[in-house]
Amino acid sequence: MPATPEPAARPWNTTATTCLQPGSGQFGEPGPYRVGTMDVDLGMVQPDQTTGKFTIFYPMPLEAECLHPIVAWGNGTGVNDATTYAFFNDNAASWGLVVIASHDPNTGSGAFHKAGIDYLLKQNEDSSSMFHKKLSTRAGTSGHSQGAFGSVQGAAHPNVSVNVGVGGGASGAAQHASLCLTGTEDIAAETCPSAVDRAQGPFFTASWNKGDHFATQTLAGYISRDPGTLAMQRLYAAWFRCFLADDAIACNLFKGATPADCGVCKENQDWAVLKSKNIP
Repeated sequence: MPATPEPAARPWNTTATTCLQPGSGQFGEPGPYRVGTMDVDLGMVQPDQTTGKFTIFYPMPLEAECLHPIVAWGNGTGVNDATTYAFFNDNAASWGLVVIASHDPNTGSGAFHKAGIDYLLKQNEDSSSMFHKKLSTRAGTSGHSQGAFGSVQGAAHPNVSVNVGVGGGASGAAQHASLCLTGTEDIAAETCPSAVDRAQGPFFTASWNKGDHFATQTLAGYISRDPGTLAMQRLYAAWFRCFLADDAIACNLFKGATPADCGVCKENQDWAVLKSKNIP
């Protein structure tokens, strides 16, 4: 049974305190929760699929009095596991988010994102599930490359109000708060900056100097401790904490004029482009 969607993302909640554990506020570092994973098979999602397998990254312990926001992830073309991008989703889960990541290598339709969100929403209503009454109906979509473009399609799901695209597209629709992460050597280098001007909702783009599509934005960069990879991982978790969990500290990274006065703008980091729209 479809869930009744909550209102769109509530941005810039700079006075309230999130009900999730606050942690250190250093969103590039592990958050206040331990992380568990479980694999599920959702069966047939779309006719040409390779697999219906997903991995769920979840915080431990799940809160009894604070609902955890949910996010659906889509892989880049040809990636058929949950390991290549686990650093993004493991870190997000450590900050209290529940992320369901498809293993399929062709997620551009958005069908896998929608199926993942629907699965978690059903788990939230299932009294036999560990997620029963632990999940928020506030949802986000995300992904890399083809999966980023799929996350835009998946953001049409009525519960979605937040989108993060890595090396690909980001929604920018009126009801969506969108973050677009890229690099100057990315094959999609122009996608994020050009999307800012079309954005109807809150939109922030960050392009890492010399960051590329296949190393900086994947497990290879995480293993090598590429500063660009770690910077993207940080903003990924912070954007969802801001817009899905009302975390004022996370929101403050993005507030302010770009490229000079936003929170992350004032740090000594190697972002080549920082650009935003509809952010005070």
